[in-house]
Amino acid sequence: MKRLRQSLIAMSAFALVFALVAAPGGANAQGEIQVNRPDVVPLPDHLEQIRASEATELYGSPEIRDLEDRDTSLVSMGDSEISGEGVGNYDPDTDREGNWCHRSYDQAMFRTDISSDEVYNLACSGAQTPHLIEGSGASQWDELNQGDNLAIKARNTNVKMIFVAVGANDQGGVEFGPTMSDCVTNRVLFQGPCWPDYTDDWAARVSVTQEGIEESITAIRGTMTGAGYLESDYELVYMSYPSPMSPDVEDNPDFPGWYDGGCLGYLEDQAFARNKAVAIFQDGVRQAALNKDVRYLDLSRLFDGHAVCSENPWARGLYIDWDAGEFEHMVRQSFHPNYRGHGAFADCISSFYANPDWQNGTCVDVNYTGDPEVYEGFFEFQDVVDDASGYCMDAEGYNSRYSTPLVSWDCHGGRNQGFRYDEGTQTIQIELSQARCVDAEGGEVAAGTNLILWKCTGTDNQLFTVDGDKLRSTVDEDLCVAFPQGDKGSQLTLESCAAAGTDVSWLGRDYDDPVGYGYDDWMGSDVY
Repeated sequence: MKRLRQSLIAMSAFALVFALVAAPGGANAQGEIQVNRPDVVPLPDHLEQIRASEATELYGSPEIRDLEDRDTSLVSMGDSEISGEGVGNYDPDTDREGNWCHRSYDQAMFRTDISSDEVYNLACSGAQTPHLIEGSGASQWDELNQGDNLAIKARNTNVKMIFVAVGANDQGGVEFGPTMSDCVTNRVLFQGPCWPDYTDDWAARVSVTQEGIEESITAIRGTMTGAGYLESDYELVYMSYPSPMSPDVEDNPDFPGWYDGGCLGYLEDQAFARNKAVAIFQDGVRQAALNKDVRYLDLSRLFDGHAVCSENPWARGLYIDWDAGEFEHMVRQSFHPNYRGHGAFADCISSFYANPDWQNGTCVDVNYTGDPEVYEGFFEFQDVVDDASGYCMDAEGYNSRYSTPLVSWDCHGGRNQGFRYDEGTQTIQIELSQARCVDAEGGEVAAGTNLILWKCTGTDNQLFTVDGDKLRSTVDEDLCVAFPQGDKGSQLTLESCAAAGTDVSWLGRDYDDPVGYGYDDWMGSDVY
């Protein structure tokens, strides 16, 4: 018994030593676990002066406090997408000659329901990824480099989250500002669509942007380590960009007109933006986040149904500030998220932050309610295939306008053939637009009813249930989605579930050369 007791004591001692060695710290005299964080690296003199001044303003004295003794903070970094460009209510010092950062007090970070003592919006319109890299020397206007500014804020406050939107302006990359200005100028002066100038090298541009994003992620982490943080002390979240434009704008029954609504862009260019450019851009941002293992919030579909000139726009159209001087500054607020758009961002950010175990999330407006919802992970779209013919369900002509027929067609991997079943709403959404769902035409749930695309509403004629190899109407389980038994290109209908053409499979999409990413194969047939 004595030997057993000695063995147990030895094992307990070993377990205690192992726990203390394995943990990122040890125990103090009171038995409390102490976290061993990296040493705080001294800042250059000019930044240290600013830091000390800001600390004195916060606490009444300039020293760097222990992390647990500081005010908590949220930080946003990046470019115009998150600075608040287009919202108005700007910090006056960022809305003037010599500084056009356009930081809005109505920007998303100020409107989340995340508890914090301080909110710092460091983002600046036009920012490139080097502007987020501490010590890079890259700065805008009369501003500090955003990475340098983060280094100051991270030493004076307990940063709980850094939310980043960047990459759209990198030289040789997407270059959103010049691209958008070029396209809008073409439309205003009737010079023809701009997409031919960008479509062939768009993927290469995104590759440049992805590289810059990855470098910025590495730099931000380095800044936080230099400020004495462990990666577990804060959340680093990157977001993708939603499309502010859509080729479906004329579906709005109250369409305001091209000039009155400020939606001056050729429909072909709007199709390029939504169908190809944003899709490839989103893939690049997503891959950068995955490569660097940071949290990622996919907002690429968030403004579907809320584009400029839609029924409830979340983006501002062409806007001219006649008092801004140069033309570049007069139009810079155009085609950016508006007040409602930043409200949607705030809802998405809040929900994602409330689910810290989710490494990735997708935020969309489900059934076009105006209240966005975050889903864990990424949306995966599949082919809906007729088991008999092998044809895919296809939105005819690569379109997503109201009443677009759903037809049988050769499977090719295009976004007009990608569909996702949402178990929560029991709707089938198309990859082309979050705002479009499979719909029994005319609201009629009856045999022989044609299937079309329509605004997602969640009404009875849009409700379906996946039941093995059947896709049943939820309100009439004897009716199923049916592929036509005629030629390719015929329209899908609702039919008795015992009828031919009602056995379907949901298949993954793995195409070497999918349609929709070439020179003009993303262009809908109803785009003019």
